[in-house]
Amino acid sequence: MPRLQRVSKGHMSRYSWSVNKPTQPGWYWFRGETHEADPFIVLVDAAGQFQWPDGGFQEVTLTHGEWAGPIEEPEE
Repeated sequence: MPRLQRVSKGHMSRYSWSVNKPTQPGWYWFRGETHEADPFIVLVDAAGQFQWPDGGFQEVTLTHGEWAGPIEEPEE
């Protein structure tokens, strides 16, 4: 069975919540402005849209909440 490895804070990317909306495609954390639900990760496409967990699509420019990212792909 593989053992879990601890990662020091110096090796982790740091993200900060911001009301600035993504302007580039990629994976981002999102949370609503009233924090009514747990934050979740979405993929923002080149057209500036993302898919909600319930399947609906929305333009990033129409959201009311906070963003963090883009999330970097892990190294091998």
